Amino acid sequence: MRTLLAFCFCAILLAFEVSAQKVVLNLSPVENQILVTDYRFIEVLDHRIRKSDIGEVYERAGYKLPVTVQGGMVPSASRFFSESILPIDSAEKEIQVRILELELIERLNPETGLYEGDVQLGLGFYVIGSFDPVHLLDYAGSIQYQRSGFRMDRVETVLNKLFSNSLVYFDSWIKSQALNTRALAKTFRLDIIEQDKISTGEKVFYDPDRPLVWSDFKARPSPGSRNNATIFTSFSLEGISLMDSGSVVQTLELNVYMLPMQSWVRTPNDYGLNHEQRHFDIVRIVADRLIYRLENAGLSLDFYQAQINEAYLDAYREMNRLQELYEKGVDHGLDPEGQETWNGWIDEALEGDWGRIEALLQSPR
Repeated sequence: MRTLLAFCFCAILLAFEVSAQKVVLNLSPVENQILVTDYRFIEVLDHRIRKSDIGEVYERAGYKLPVTVQGGMVPSASRFFSESILPIDSAEKEIQVRILELELIERLNPETGLYEGDVQLGLGFYVIGSFDPVHLLDYAGSIQYQRSGFRMDRVETVLNKLFSNSLVYFDSWIKSQALNTRALAKTFRLDIIEQDKISTGEKVFYDPDRPLVWSDFKARPSPGSRNNATIFTSFSLEGISLMDSGSVVQTLELNVYMLPMQSWVRTPNDYGLNHEQRHFDIVRIVADRLIYRLENAGLSLDFYQAQINEAYLDAYREMNRLQELYEKGVDHGLDPEGQETWNGWIDEALEGDWGRIEALLQSPR
């Protein structure tokens, strides 16, 4: 009885020691395959659900053992990617790698007596910028293998081959797509255009060679207004950004216009037409100032959209402020002397002398 108990104890101890073992694989760069790059790997994140091991393999006695990576998945993968490349001195792009999947499945083939395995790797590559990392592409690869019970090194070879394949895949992609992918752009260029457009009954575009005429005012006079005429003027900024040889090119089209169907007149006369024309001129001045600000704002690759939006809103507020100052300065067109003074200021501003306009905008309300 005592002998039987001792035997059972030894069997339990032996089983515990075997189950506590594990297979540790070393992840290391492939010799003589260092890639020269214009990017750097700066971070590896492990997004796998199960992070403790990557699967199980059989050892010679037929037991299944868990498989882990030497030194931990993140440190080992970080070292692999960093030591597999040689960044050039001007390399500025910083790459983040996310491990999405790494799974090893192995089974015994009873007919051949060999162990058959399948290793699957899924990675996501992101570029680091001023905001959240931007996704570039994913890699999904797998390798099947066969091994005998004495060739555990075969599993390690497959693991390293998969990571090497992912690096070659990413490197080939980034070198072929760098000039066409916005997230990889190195420089920024702004192009502001104003195309010659034909005015219609729906919209009259500003043209110094085509001043307003009363036939441009097509709406019915507002019965509740004491004004002799009203004009609806504004400006628009429409843009599209494209890639050109590694640069983001932001094209902005500026339009200054009035809307005939929202503009009206009761009693047409030359004095009143000049007054309304000056409202239109003010919008042109604001548009000119907006162009100047944008061209001299030092727009950055990371923030250009926000900078353009801010400049546009500032210009819109400036337009409303100048229109208010103008109406007040000419008493809504009833003060001929004030009108003559403003005519001179507006003409100066149209020629690019904004000194008086600046002083007016800075005056207290």
